[in-house]
Amino acid sequence: MRRKTVIVGAGHVGAHVASALSMEEICEEIVLIDRDEKKAWAHAQDIQDTAAYAGRTCVVRDGTWKELADADVCVISVCGKIFRENRLEELDEALDIMDELVPELDRADFHGVIVSITNPCDLVALYLHERTEYPVIGTGTTLDSARFRVRIGRGLGLMPSCVEAFCVGEHGDSQVQVWSQARIGGRFLDELAKEEPERYGRLDRTAVEKSTTEAGWAILQGKGSTEYGIGAAAAEVIRAVLCDSRTVLPCSIPFRRTAESALIYTSMPAIIGADGYPTPVPFRLNGAEQAAFERSCQLLEKQRAEHLDPRLKG
Repeated sequence: MRRKTVIVGAGHVGAHVASALSMEEICEEIVLIDRDEKKAWAHAQDIQDTAAYAGRTCVVRDGTWKELADADVCVISVCGKIFRENRLEELDEALDIMDELVPELDRADFHGVIVSITNPCDLVALYLHERTEYPVIGTGTTLDSARFRVRIGRGLGLMPSCVEAFCVGEHGDSQVQVWSQARIGGRFLDELAKEEPERYGRLDRTAVEKSTTEAGWAILQGKGSTEYGIGAAAAEVIRAVLCDSRTVLPCSIPFRRTAESALIYTSMPAIIGADGYPTPVPFRLNGAEQAAFERSCQLLEKQRAEHLDPRLKG
């Protein structure tokens, strides 16, 4: 079966998602769609040139909305003006773009899974969920969790791949770094820190949390966009769908804090497979983490009520 991904938005993020998919041998066909057709064509040609160094043949090209008819995954990476201080600054323009995009998905007779990257990630993914009948996965804290693992690994002199750790909640300032469940070699980091404090207890956790939360903003100020990290993170989500790998990743999925609470999208560890409907993995938080997660969810509920509901009811 020919696994096909269509990427809507061939900017910094979309192009790097395509590059990661191509070099990591995740699919056989990648199509880039963008209002700037010349840019989509140029990125496709540039990425296709890497095929000589990849392990399998992957066709990368530009295209139109009709390509969605037989696509397995549609990646939404379009964006307007980049935020200056808060991801909410992007919301109105992002939702305007979604309103243009949804009818195109319907007209193309798309039957696959949407992977939504566009910021503010949780709110845009929720909006797509409410506006369409497609499975929608937001990349959420997939990237934040990678940043968290990198900083723990750097602080302990370990490869990030040896660190099991994740963030939950909003892909934004209220995200929660879950220290209580961080593991090294199958052992809880908290346990190792008590047994060998000189080696495993030396992390400045406050600095790690601050750096993890502010990483995107720092990169944005330095070069105008993030691209490599989110490209790799999105590729992992897409791999789980295309390969039906049942991978556990922290991503933004539908959630209700209580039976009476509004539906939101927020990040938590979940099993991702081909159907595009992630199954949450029960996770345990300590008291402080649980309180912080509740606050993050309440913030997303408030943002839904103020920014999405009026639009959805209009």
